[in-house]
Amino acid sequence: MPYSITAGPGGQLLKLEGAVTIRQARELAAALREGLEDAAPLEVDTGALEDIDTCILQLLCSLRKTAPALCFENPSEAFLAAVERCGLRRELLGAREGQ
Repeated sequence: MPYSITAGPGGQLLKLEGAVTIRQARELAAALREGLEDAAPLEVDTGALEDIDTCILQLLCSLRKTAPALCFENPSEAFLAAVERCGLRRELLGAREGQ
């Protein structure tokens, strides 16, 4: 599975790895609805991500609007390139500089 959601002491971690595409969108959305705790901070790790499509980026934009605290840690080159290509830097990464 190209994603996992785990709980930790400081919140929850969504790890995306390999290729996450429209094929996983429905089940990822369902897993996020079921697996995320209310008001728990969420960290998204894309360090091992090799490919991501627009559908998943849109899902992450929606998550940004609904999660109380969301941060992207360890962004892979593939993730950053896709964010730039889709013009979603501000929506997903906010004012992060240097990336």
